[in-house]
Amino acid sequence: MRIGLVFNRFRSDGGTERITLNAFQALAQDNVDWVVLARNWGGPAEEGIEFVRCNPFSIGRAWRLLAFVRGVRKELKRIQVDWVQAQVHIPEADIFRADGGAHAEWIRQRRRVDRGVRGWLREVGPYHRLKQRMERRMYASDRLQAVICNSEMVKADIERHYPDCRATLHVIDYGIDLEHFERSDARANQGRELRRELGIAQNAPVFTYVGSGFERKGLATAIRALAKATESAHLIVVGRDSRLAGYRHLAERLGIPTRVHFMQAQSDVRPYLWAADALVHPALYEAFGLVILEAMAAGLPVIASTRTGAALALVDAPEKGSLHDALDVDGFAGAMTAIHNRDEAARAAARSACEQAAAPYTIDRMRSNLLAFYAGLQ
Repeated sequence: MRIGLVFNRFRSDGGTERITLNAFQALAQDNVDWVVLARNWGGPAEEGIEFVRCNPFSIGRAWRLLAFVRGVRKELKRIQVDWVQAQVHIPEADIFRADGGAHAEWIRQRRRVDRGVRGWLREVGPYHRLKQRMERRMYASDRLQAVICNSEMVKADIERHYPDCRATLHVIDYGIDLEHFERSDARANQGRELRRELGIAQNAPVFTYVGSGFERKGLATAIRALAKATESAHLIVVGRDSRLAGYRHLAERLGIPTRVHFMQAQSDVRPYLWAADALVHPALYEAFGLVILEAMAAGLPVIASTRTGAALALVDAPEKGSLHDALDVDGFAGAMTAIHNRDEAARAAARSACEQAAAPYTIDRMRSNLLAFYAGLQ
């Protein structure tokens, strides 16, 4: 099978990209070849993956998106594929992989923090209007056969915003290499070494935040919650954002600049998980949140928002963490303090519960589910 995969840009440190690479590797043994059409490629050079660059000259996000789509359409006429699987809203898609959820729902959630003139300008601006128009057009297309949803939350969002969509919605869970994230004694030492490098006491409560695009992933809530949690707590921030200076200023304004550690994006997030007592993820809207699964595979409880697909599926008991509204600073602060106050027996029970929750999410299960999905296409 030869699948044309439309992917806007492929970064090696992105969660969606990591799961896509897992899918490539899982299906490589089953004679599935991929032609990746993207603006740029940060993935590996592997057999069975062909990269076609679609990056015409453009200025501004809306023009860039339009130019990319035109470039994809031109290349799709040239290359031969059995199916077009898109992660960009194009009417030529046979399969759409909704790894980012529903853009209409993201806009709805963003209105909660984007009020006044700034919010209005963003909403009426060309980029988001274009994306919403493309999304509506794709879901109305007769060509679209199937939508791969990465969580039940995303499936429900699409059904709510696009009730006339005739494509079949499939929920296919992500899979990861669980052993890659497992916290052994030797790996726990890596976490302790990272604490030493950052000047964090070994007995201090540490919370890790992982995610680029700080507004969407709720970093402001995490920083404000840290300021209200136990005074010795630290927050390790792993990710990138063009407005990083504003978040540094927020930590300074709250009087906690030495307790918030900005680490930039990392290709390997594991040491930052092994150094932590819990993951904090107050996302405004997160279709799945691969780091939720990675953290629980590392034995970490998760404090996440109620609009995070993986957390809704995995955090179903208090020992595994807790769920809060993305803007509920007091709720996140209370949860951070509660995790710090656990005794050793409770910590051990939480680690075991989190590892057990992550255990079914294997690459083999994802591979089986994907093969069954592709075999069912007509």
